[in-house]
Amino acid sequence: MFTAKDYDQALLTPQKIFSLPMEVVETESLTPKQKLKVLKRWEADAHDLDVAADESMTGGERSRLGEVRTAIHELCEREGIDEKGTDLQ
Repeated sequence: MFTAKDYDQALLTPQKIFSLPMEVVETESLTPKQKLKVLKRWEADAHDLDVAADESMTGGERSRLGEVRTAIHELCEREGIDEKGTDLQ
């Protein structure tokens, strides 16, 4: 079970709370919109890491951009929402 403090931390640095992007999708402690916010933060971090890697400016960390995109897609499919968190009707 995640606390409000964990959620706040996940919004800043998702990988400090979750080991893998799919763990965000699988948790029952967050709403679908909270999960999407966490994954979107992770996506932005992964994108920034890819840009840094292209410029040879990383410390060797591995980007999880593909895994994050897969997790976002899975979450949206399961919950019937789009990537903005809007219900699909």
